[in-house]
Amino acid sequence: MARLNLFYLFVTLLLSISLRPCYGLPEKTTSALFIFGDSSADTGNNNYINTTAGMRADWKPFGQNGFFKAPTGRFSDGRRVFVDFIAEYAKLSIIPPFHQPSADLTNGVNFTSGGAGVLPQTNQGLVVDLQTQLRSFEEVQKSLT
Repeated sequence: MARLNLFYLFVTLLLSISLRPCYGLPEKTTSALFIFGDSSADTGNNNYINTTAGMRADWKPFGQNGFFKAPTGRFSDGRRVFVDFIAEYAKLSIIPPFHQPSADLTNGVNFTSGGAGVLPQTNQGLVVDLQTQLRSFEEVQKSLT
């Protein structure tokens, strides 16, 4: 078995929901993006959890080029990860990491964690596994309704 690399085809589930009931906007619909997965979509959650430095992307070479000009927790060279482009295309602001203190959930939230896998045993104790990401989404969903 190839270490569940096919997981990365599944890693990012993008959900669009209507926030109409939450904000009392009966005739207007607002979209939100909720992102689950691993380092291919992580926008910095690992910066806010108890993990090792090797599981974070808050140091160079991450972020040395491109859009942010400094490490942000994205596992990229500084250009945005693909979910940033999807958010931009959807005319949403950059979707914040769930574990970022006081993250604004208005446009959605990113639950991803670099190093996560389908199985909770994947980098256990160092990352936010998929099951935990989904439980966090349920909490956010309850808070928005």
